[in-house]
Amino acid sequence: MFLFFGGITAELELINNLAEEYNIEEEDFKKVNSAAYDAAFKAIISDGVITEQEELDIIETQQTLMVTDQQIPKQLAVLRKHQELRNIQKGILPSANSFGLILKGDEQVHFRARANLLEERVISRKYQGGSSGVNIRVAKGVSFKVGQQKGRSVSEKGIITVDEGDFYVTSKRLIYKGGKKNFSLTFAQLVGYEVFKGGIDISANKGNTKMLKFTETFDPDMLELLINVAITR
Repeated sequence: MFLFFGGITAELELINNLAEEYNIEEEDFKKVNSAAYDAAFKAIISDGVITEQEELDIIETQQTLMVTDQQIPKQLAVLRKHQELRNIQKGILPSANSFGLILKGDEQVHFRARANLLEERVISRKYQGGSSGVNIRVAKGVSFKVGQQKGRSVSEKGIITVDEGDFYVTSKRLIYKGGKKNFSLTFAQLVGYEVFKGGIDISANKGNTKMLKFTETFDPDMLELLINVAITR
């Protein structure tokens, strides 16, 4: 017999009765409940947002269907992400290890990730040959040359890794601390930034755009929101 804990809906009671009537094996019953939970979860997150009340509804659904955490690791990861996003929106920013970074006054580290510093450099040079042109005779003893071109050196540029280090978001700055190079930009110095799947580009009021490629897993949505909230606090 398969019984749900208190407060079951008519639909769940019907499923329970059918399980008894047709002698459904427990493993198969778990699969049915897991599928029912997944359908409810997808319906709730269809708008891309999970409110606190919706999270409570998801947790209640899991308890009612007796679905274990081990059955729904991906859904729980999504719930944790939305919990963190809601906290950041409220101004409750996460803490990260500074790893010896020298901070200023009450400055706090909110994000850290391993990153490669990228720069545009000349990656190859080649000589593009010229042409001697063609002599055209216009009269006896008189001719001129057309189509003559001088050779020239052509450079090919590309984006390459120039350093490896750590990227930090603090309550006051964006910092890169590398083995060879470093930069520290206060929020007032920023012109803009763009977070993408692999890293971040940072534009300041002086110097070239800083390009960083993260070498460990991170959540771009969370990082973008984190920087935005830190800047506007």
